[in-house]
Amino acid sequence: MKRPYVICHMYLSIDGKIDGKYMEQEGCDISGEYYDDIIFKMGTAMAGGRVTLQMYKAHGQNDLSKYSGNIERDDYIIKAPHYNFCFDRMGKCFYDDIKYNYGGQDMQIVEVVSSKCDSRYLEYLRDLKISYIIADSVKEALEKIYLKFKVERLVLTGGSIINGGFLSEDCIDELSLVIAPYIEGNIEFKQFVGNVSHFVNKKFKFKEARPLDDGGVHLIFKKED
Repeated sequence: MKRPYVICHMYLSIDGKIDGKYMEQEGCDISGEYYDDIIFKMGTAMAGGRVTLQMYKAHGQNDLSKYSGNIERDDYIIKAPHYNFCFDRMGKCFYDDIKYNYGGQDMQIVEVVSSKCDSRYLEYLRDLKISYIIADSVKEALEKIYLKFKVERLVLTGGSIINGGFLSEDCIDELSLVIAPYIEGNIEFKQFVGNVSHFVNKKFKFKEARPLDDGGVHLIFKKED
């Protein structure tokens, strides 16, 4: 199977939390900016889960009443220089516009939905001119991302559920972990891999460490062949 090289790139507290009050501290400014700045040095496109995109971007009105769903259930592709792939299995993200800006880079949103997604939602996406692909597994989605969008290096930026899905299907090639100089401690916040109920027997070998000026560090691990 041809697919992009996938780098899971996450900003974490020392205890592995992907959210929390530590992100609000001035002592995280340098490592936080560093995390954003290197994304498009690692790959040409980003990918994330539904919850993350709803948190930062998908704030549109949830209304499919004007759509009949009487359309062909095939992929809908609009080419662009950069993409943000949202893994949104049942089609729950609604948008005000079709662009997502992150780290100063405009990306075209591409919804990754399952074959069980409501056809009215697909019609809604076409109406907004938002690309989508239909895939029932991470591997199937990645194959389409490679073949239809020509993405060779994909930066996976979470959250924990989609990270777990990629890991479970053996679709993470490299871990890029930017560690903030704080411990979060709050058990309510998730770690960077979640929703996996079993041990995933994949070894990641240490590749590089880059100390950052605020006391954080960038750790890189590569999956062992």
